[in-house]
Amino acid sequence: MIAGQFLFLFSALGAMNGIFLAIYFFSRRPHRLANSMLGALLLAISVRTAKSTFYFFNPNLAVEFLQFGLSACLLIGPLTYLYVHYHLSALRQDVAGREWCWHLGLSFFVIALGLLFPYSEYRYIWRHCTYGIHAFWFLYLLAAGWQLWQSRVILFDGAARISRHTLLLLSVYGSSGLILIAYLSTPFTSYIVGALSFTFSVHITVVVLMLRKEAVVETEKKEKYQNRKLAEDDALSLLISLNQVMHEQQLHLNPNLTLALLAKKTGSLQTTVSQVLNDKLNKSFNLYVNEFRIDEAKKLLLNEPHLNMELVAERCGFNSNSTFFAAFKKITGQTPASYRAASSATTSP
Repeated sequence: MIAGQFLFLFSALGAMNGIFLAIYFFSRRPHRLANSMLGALLLAISVRTAKSTFYFFNPNLAVEFLQFGLSACLLIGPLTYLYVHYHLSALRQDVAGREWCWHLGLSFFVIALGLLFPYSEYRYIWRHCTYGIHAFWFLYLLAAGWQLWQSRVILFDGAARISRHTLLLLSVYGSSGLILIAYLSTPFTSYIVGALSFTFSVHITVVVLMLRKEAVVETEKKEKYQNRKLAEDDALSLLISLNQVMHEQQLHLNPNLTLALLAKKTGSLQTTVSQVLNDKLNKSFNLYVNEFRIDEAKKLLLNEPHLNMELVAERCGFNSNSTFFAAFKKITGQTPASYRAASSATTSP
């Protein structure tokens, strides 16, 4: 009896904490799509977990509640993918699109079909559709995993340690996969395993992030203290090294160039490079790199008029057309097309 109560409490605790975390990410400032997707994901998993917990301890639960839990399960795969997608887009500084409309729209369409064919009247179909729901979830995990693999340079290259944001990203993705495996293995284990796995993953992730935050803060304090000792001559020398490396190695053409990688090329700390760029040039790392890319774009626009804007953006190191257009307009005050047209008119006889 006591063991059963403890099991119920531990399982329900994961669902409750998931709801509180969802509220936190929904209300987090500034508002970002990645945080909203993570909040929605935690909410969907919490609903699915709560359904599993109550059904395990009360098999006579109303079928409407079972349908509600299975419907929430349809959202877990797409929300995992969308969280990974928008998190990586923010790292690449891509303009956030409205991909969520299509992915979540498909899920809500299937959920609407479920309302037309309720569990209470079509129990046979619902009992077998779980295989399709889990396959749907798995396909989205594969798509998210592919995006993580393609962005591995941004996430890891040149970093002495994994950042808290990357750790959270990988933890969420791994937890989604762990919960799916737990539900798939219920025929061989127990129905409550999915709820327990969610509780375990939530608490482990929170603890790891808290410990990681303390370590990162302590390290940043040390690096900040070291940066204060940077002399004027050393700062100018670092600027020369940065410009030399950028020109000689054409680092700006790498779409996955990060502050960590640039710092590694000059044998400096990330915080030192960032401080020098801000103090001496009054520029952020992104603006510093984008100016090199825009200079390259100007040459291509004038010397290779047959290239379309997409190819120009790609050859200059931009990850997307939208990022290219935004950077070009910000730095030159005009669009790439108007710059090409104006320059062509000036040089024509």
